[in-house]
Amino acid sequence: MLSLLGGCFAMQQNNGTSTASQPKSNASDFSAMYNPSSSVVNPQLTTVVPSLGEADVYFRLRTQEIKNAVANPLEKEFGLYVKYFLRSADDFHIIDTASMHFSFNITDSEYVYGHFRLVLKESIRYKLLVDFVNVRCNVHKRILCDIKNTPGFHDDSYIVKTLSDEVLFANVVRAGQVVRVMGPRGKETVDIEYYAQKPYVPLPPYWSSPVKSTMVPDSIFRYRFGDTIRFEEPGLYALGSTSKNEKFGIVVSPNISYPTVTTVADMTEPMKLLCTGREYEAIDSSSNTKKSIDAFWLGLSTNEKNAKEQIRVFYSRVALANMLFASNEEGWRTDRGMVYLMLGPPTVVNITPTSEEWSYGSGQQSVVFTFENYSGLKNDFSLLRSNTYQSIWQQVTTTWRSGKIFTVSKLNNE
Repeated sequence: MLSLLGGCFAMQQNNGTSTASQPKSNASDFSAMYNPSSSVVNPQLTTVVPSLGEADVYFRLRTQEIKNAVANPLEKEFGLYVKYFLRSADDFHIIDTASMHFSFNITDSEYVYGHFRLVLKESIRYKLLVDFVNVRCNVHKRILCDIKNTPGFHDDSYIVKTLSDEVLFANVVRAGQVVRVMGPRGKETVDIEYYAQKPYVPLPPYWSSPVKSTMVPDSIFRYRFGDTIRFEEPGLYALGSTSKNEKFGIVVSPNISYPTVTTVADMTEPMKLLCTGREYEAIDSSSNTKKSIDAFWLGLSTNEKNAKEQIRVFYSRVALANMLFASNEEGWRTDRGMVYLMLGPPTVVNITPTSEEWSYGSGQQSVVFTFENYSGLKNDFSLLRSNTYQSIWQQVTTTWRSGKIFTVSKLNNE
């Protein structure tokens, strides 16, 4: 059975060809943030600003990763040093730093959770760097995120929790899931605009994005923060908008196992990145979609072992993109998700106040993708598109459609 997916997250680093653009900053390399193989334990982190002057930082670690990391399988506790650097978003100047120690009981639950609070002294935007370290267990992971300590209601003002009071670490919930949305102090209600999910349209990096049209909600309703709510229909439930009319809120996914991919229905749309229009239509309209998907991958490889490996890597990248890049849509649907899915984790990541620059490879064979945050919304980055990407994108898709996984080593050997 080819489509055996599960939660496999093994990834590979990849490479492309050169473009004229060059990284704008070289102070730090944040590529490990997007490469799960860089640490045996990969924490997730989210923040909320309940009122001006303070921020709550929540993180979680997968219990199975901890169990895999500890030397003695009989150990019941896991220690973790957490050090943060609070910096100005404009110039990366350090405003505050501190270290703390957490001890977790290794239980049979899927995750263990931690929390700490920050004092924000200025009404500005911050960048928060958090290091998670356990030297004995080879854990060293750095995560960077943005925090807004600015007046008004914005995308750092709310957080979503389950009925058991667990924090959701992305703004994505599953269709039919019951949650509570916790808003800022002093704000009791909010108007929620619903925008139905549209079919995914893959735009290669060398195609210009269409001009965004004014969004018209399919429905509007009022919600009281803290009440339970069940989001039934997939799409964006917008809690507000910026001065540029950029919507922010909660994305509802039809994928019942989000962020992982475990069903045939979840497997289909990401294939648009590899399929021709005719191939996708045949798969989507097939009376046996599972059989058609398997036939597609086998047709690329003509070898069942290679086809299974392509499936494993492709859909584990979908899951990782969902965890890392969700914004006002599922992570794999974003520009960063598209590049990550096709090329894997970047070799080098440079961060500027409003952009991320991903380099694949080194020297003359490197390629740089620049993603700009125009809206100021959390995790919302758009690729600076260019026709110079046409050659590398053709090479990437040709490699996948030849039954191979696009990697640095394959590129350098060809």
